[in-house]
Amino acid sequence: MRPSHRGALPTTLAALILSVLAGCSGTHHGSAVAPAAPAAAPGSPDRRPADDPATWTLPLMRYLPTDAQARTIGRARETLTRDCARRYGITLTPEPELPPLGPKNVMDWRYGIHDRGLTARRGYQVDDAQQARYDAALRARGKLPRPSPDTSVVVSGTRLPPDVLAAAGPEARKGVVAGKPVPDGGCAGEAQRTLGTATQGVSPFVARLMTASYPRSMEEPDVRRVFARWSGCMRERGFRYAAPMDANDDPAFRPGPRGVTREEIATAVADLDCRAAHRVAEVWHTAETRLQNDVVAREAATLAAERRALDRTLATARRVVEGKS
Repeated sequence: MRPSHRGALPTTLAALILSVLAGCSGTHHGSAVAPAAPAAAPGSPDRRPADDPATWTLPLMRYLPTDAQARTIGRARETLTRDCARRYGITLTPEPELPPLGPKNVMDWRYGIHDRGLTARRGYQVDDAQQARYDAALRARGKLPRPSPDTSVVVSGTRLPPDVLAAAGPEARKGVVAGKPVPDGGCAGEAQRTLGTATQGVSPFVARLMTASYPRSMEEPDVRRVFARWSGCMRERGFRYAAPMDANDDPAFRPGPRGVTREEIATAVADLDCRAAHRVAEVWHTAETRLQNDVVAREAATLAAERRALDRTLATARRVVEGKS
């Protein structure tokens, strides 16, 4: 996993954004993240440590759940699904969460690498110990027993892959288990309707805006100028790239059996030096903030409605998690 030309968007929140957008990607693999910081009000100064983009915000983030809020909605969805399954005599065991992998939150790698210690060891790759823990947890999860076809019908309804549905019992294939009809979309669908969201609170509209501002920001005149200065700095060091994410996305540096090469580390260290010398991330973030402020003003009514919908979902989710539903 590494930052990419589309802006890093790790889970919990970012993976949800990616699933909503069905095909857009911000990292090479999914990862778990810490809660995102609250967004600054439009037009307000962004007080942040200049060297830690993980602490930065963007105006549209206020219309998305934080990672902590997305986890609350996820826990509520699991609780509702599990309670529903009990009506059919089925006890569901949640899969264990995977450990963190990659960027800390939705902003951490959005504008590229910035951690000098990690870059000097790993170039554009994630921490090796973190990757090892994640891979081990993924292997352990893969060894867990698979649910029976009838259980899959209870959880997800009858819109399953043909081979899974064909393996279910004759009544289950018709959407009936334990003599009771299965809700549309199964217990998971019922949970989504109760919470009022199929995406853990991530609005598809907001997700599209959040993603669209990233490539647009790279076309802003001040960003193009700072990219040109960065490119000149890299050329002086013997590396030819037109823009920062071109180095980051160089196919020669993709994860592979060779591991991290000296060439990758040398390139990444030079990249980081040139970013710092010309304040690339700061200029880029300022431009994207400006673009998003314009969008927030233009779409104020729709965004306010999306925020109200998110707040309703969060209120319901908290009641479920606290056992007050």
